Amino acid sequence: MKQIFLSISTTGTPVVDGHRIIEIGAVEVKDKELTGRHFHCYLNPDREIDESETAIHGITSEFLKDKPRFGLIADEFNSFLSDTDLLCTSDKTTSFIKNELSLLRITSPNPQLKEESIALAIEDTLNPSARETFIAAKSAFRKESKDIYGALLEAEISADAYLSATKNEKIIKNINEFLEEVSNSDPNDLFRGVSDRSFRLLPSLFRHSSEGHQVREDKMMWVFKAHSRPHLEKYPENEIQWLTLAQHHGLPTRLLDWSFSPLVACFFCAKENPNKDGAVYLYKARDYKREENINIKTLKKPTAFLPSHGSRRITAQSGAFTLHPDCCYEIDEPEIQKYIIPKNLKPSFIKALSKYGINNSTIFPDLDGLCSHIKTLQGY
Repeated sequence: MKQIFLSISTTGTPVVDGHRIIEIGAVEVKDKELTGRHFHCYLNPDREIDESETAIHGITSEFLKDKPRFGLIADEFNSFLSDTDLLCTSDKTTSFIKNELSLLRITSPNPQLKEESIALAIEDTLNPSARETFIAAKSAFRKESKDIYGALLEAEISADAYLSATKNEKIIKNINEFLEEVSNSDPNDLFRGVSDRSFRLLPSLFRHSSEGHQVREDKMMWVFKAHSRPHLEKYPENEIQWLTLAQHHGLPTRLLDWSFSPLVACFFCAKENPNKDGAVYLYKARDYKREENINIKTLKKPTAFLPSHGSRRITAQSGAFTLHPDCCYEIDEPEIQKYIIPKNLKPSFIKALSKYGINNSTIFPDLDGLCSHIKTLQGY
């Protein structure tokens, strides 16, 4: 699995004001190790540099007069990036690169440079504890550089800091290695598969772009309770059972789905987002609570429980949940292990899992799941 750590210097911000890239620095990491391959260049932006930016990177217009324009390095740069996972030192990086490519009417082979969304900065992809480690390591590495600044140096420092902050990650090379990794896991361990390795252990309720989740939750659950009753054969007995039911039918809640089965988690990791590396989390949850003993209002940390208001899907998926309080949106514990499933391995994982009886028809035991499984078998 390859990753590119990418940093740029510009004439100023924002890009919509016509600002351009004047320096690119990128380093390659493969399977959690620096390969030694890098890309670096200075560029003539055909415009003046803001003084505030020069004060940061020290690059002047005079220095850039004889440097190439972006068009001369575009092919080499695109070749270096290819379809590799990009990790940017700033959330503005991809918007600047997209702008340079669009000015030349060039399409990048990298999926992240084709997407409309702006890529997050590296630290924003990490959970809180990993982010703290990343920032601390980056600060320490920068001190060692004795205040020297440059896009390539920034990319190298970020790569080193990221590797220090993600030591709980392991890249899986094949399904047999994954099975070996989880073979000694405790029966009480929980697994969660995500189709994009950047997805964190954050329930859907808290993924909204704005605050005010408590008000949204109250409104959504009020409407759900009011209009779902005609469709129910059995009414939930408490608030957690209502949340479980709402989660099952796709409503954003403060619950996070888990499975006792590593194979089920692996299936959810591999079945979607073919252009993204996936991941399986292993969480050593030991303190399971009974629904009737959980008070959402006084909860201080994410709590694991087994759903009593179950469904055929929850049973088929060996399902469990964690309930997340307002004071702690995300599960963030150092001992959580994260197994990375590279995107190119996803088809082989799906094929192997089907042989173990893990496929759409068994995970989703209804006619929709059966039809989805048949379509997969026929290559649709």
